[in-house]
Amino acid sequence: MSSFLDWWDGVEEWLTGLSFVPQLLVTLVVVVPLAVGAAVLLNLLVGAVTGLVDRRRFLDDDGTGL
Repeated sequence: MSSFLDWWDGVEEWLTGLSFVPQLLVTLVVVVPLAVGAAVLLNLLVGAVTGLVDRRRFLDDDGTGL
């Protein structure tokens, strides 16, 4: 864990040493794909959970639920 934190400190120091535009570009190149990936995974997770808890599958054939 210590080596990862040392690496992260180096990345952070390098990034903060850049001017604004390169910081923005590097951040966008890293953050946008991570955010899209997180959104896709969250969408799949929510879809799976709602598929398991879907109340419509408990209804009778006539749709009354009784």
